[in-house]
Order: sequence, then structure tokens, then C-alpha cells
Amino acid sequence: MGFWGWFWLIVVVVVGLGILMAWADSEKAKVQGNALAAIPDFQPAVIFKGGSVSAGLALDPTRNKFAISHGPHNTKVFNFSDLIAVEVLRNGSSVHKTNRGSQVAGAAVGAVLLGPVGLLLGGLTGSKRSVEKVDRLSLKIFTNDLVNPTHEIVFLSGPGSKPDSLTVKMATQELDNWHGRFQTILAMSNRFVNGVESLPTES
Repeated sequence: MGFWGWFWLIVVVVVGLGILMAWADSEKAKVQGNALAAIPDFQPAVIFKGGSVSAGLALDPTRNKFAISHGPHNTKVFNFSDLIAVEVLRNGSSVHKTNRGSQVAGAAVGAVLLGPVGLLLGGLTGSKRSVEKVDRLSLKIFTNDLVNPTHEIVFLSGPGSKPDSLTVKMATQELDNWHGRFQTILAMSNRFVNGVESLPTES
């Protein structure tokens, strides 16, 4: 087999592997989405199906619950009160973390605290902003489960891309939305202590 024969064989194999991986990712996302939708006494308003590199995530604001699925037989439901903290990670490094009880100054309840630019460029300075590529964006959720307290929800994983690429922008928008939802849950928890609303004190 000549050079071009080997070349096209390699191209076919690479393309075939890419299609197979995409299919496997789609199938796992479908399974996790079905598992989240089938939870008893749980009606998700929004679902993130995840995929081969991420758990799935769903939110039921009517019942004040959220669920995390690592597959059809590994799905757990949490009360909003079980949420301890939420952290945004870019390329494995922390961009922003909020714990229960911390003050969310200057932000309305329900608002996304960091927009796409803030999530991707936070902590970077000077020329580094224009050259650092993004290969992973995720949301780490901390709960009061003593056995499995942390869950990482991955919104982007792959070869590094520029922050202004369509792939990164789409993943960032989805991450922003979920970050905002969990920020809202924490803000709601901060307002209530033992079932009693905490009112602001007069200065």
C-alpha cells in the first residue's frame, strides 16, 4: 500500500472513531436524560443530560430538589437544603466559588454572577487573555452527603479552543445558566435559617 493508501486509511479510521465516540456520548446522554425524567415525585423544569464525560443534572424548583445522574442505576436526588457550595472550574482551576452563608453582594437573586467573559477570563491578565485556550469547563457541586459530597458536571471537554470560539461560547452559556441557578439556591438558603426568614438589619 502506497503513501496515499495509508493516508486515506488513517483518515477513515480517525473519522470512524470520531463518529463512534459521538454516538456513544449521545447514547449515554440519552440514558441519563431518561433516568432524570423518570425519578419518582420529581418533575424537572430543566435538564442537562451530560454525556460520556459528565454526569447529568436536573432541577425541580416546585419541590425544591435537584438530581444528579451518573447513569440509570446511579441517580440521586437532593433537597435544596443539601447544597453546601458551588464552584466554577476552567481548565481544572477554580474561577469562582460560593459557599452557603457567604454574602452575594451586588447581585439580584436569580442573576448569573459571572457572564461568559467573566468565567473564561477571570483571573487572567495582560497578553495571557489572548492566548490561553479552553479545554475544560465544569461546575463542581458540594453537598452534605458524607459518602459522596462532590459532583463535577462537565460542560466542555476536548482539545483546547479559543475563548471566542462557538464551541466554548455555547458551553459557557450553558454553564452560566446552571451556575446562576445554584447561586439562586444558595441565596435562598441564606435568607432562611431554621425555616425563619432572615431580614436585613438596620445600620
